Amino acid sequence: MDTPVALPGLRQRKCADLLLDIAVLLMSSGAHTERVNRNLHRITKALGYEQEILFSLAGITLTLSDPCDTGAHYTVFRRIKSYGVHLGIVSGVSRMSWKLCLEGMTIAELRTEVERLKSLPHYPKPVIITMIALAGMAFCYLAGGELLAVLLAGVATAAGFLVRSRFLSSGYNLPLSICAASFTSSGISGLGIVFHLGISPEIAVATSVLFLIPGVPMINAVIDLLQGHTVTGQGRAMQVTVMAFAIALGIVLSSALLGIGKL
Repeated sequence: MDTPVALPGLRQRKCADLLLDIAVLLMSSGAHTERVNRNLHRITKALGYEQEILFSLAGITLTLSDPCDTGAHYTVFRRIKSYGVHLGIVSGVSRMSWKLCLEGMTIAELRTEVERLKSLPHYPKPVIITMIALAGMAFCYLAGGELLAVLLAGVATAAGFLVRSRFLSSGYNLPLSICAASFTSSGISGLGIVFHLGISPEIAVATSVLFLIPGVPMINAVIDLLQGHTVTGQGRAMQVTVMAFAIALGIVLSSALLGIGKL
């Protein structure tokens, strides 16, 4: 006679949905995989369940088990729609998990806190553009660029950032947006070479695209590979490779258009 399968209760299903929301929120905010795993394990244990979780770059599969009541298992999958960086959310989830362990929180309180973290704003766009332009200027100055090259790098960096934001908000995928931004930044800064502006305009070209370097995905790929999360590590590494190719393609296209190779 077959043993009847225990069905998951409402609390178990709510907890599984909440845990998946937290996992996707962390992955899409720039956390590496082991950090997500540690946070989820802490929260799951505090809620009285056991978990098995499978990470991939496309989504997360979670099985939540009830070890002491019905023994029911509940498996759910959630797709990760986009990847970005918001370290305020990453640290907020960590604080929430420790508060749950030390002081206790209800599922409703956890859900309220997760929704609050989801609504955390990014920095205002004018501030981001200003800081990115200043960073591009600083890189150019540190690389030996003179005043004209530094100013050119700042303008080119800001223009490239605006193009990338415009492409992303219009629904284009990330590699194409990066390629367009690289084309714009290197094209504007390449005008310094065409019109012989300053002593070292080529430094402006090299430094105006540095804001496109995917630093956080690159670091997360290395951490994932070192900590045994091979699937996500390889996926992130491939994503970084595609981004680097998109940056190079944008530079090649703008150089060909300006005829820089023939100068």
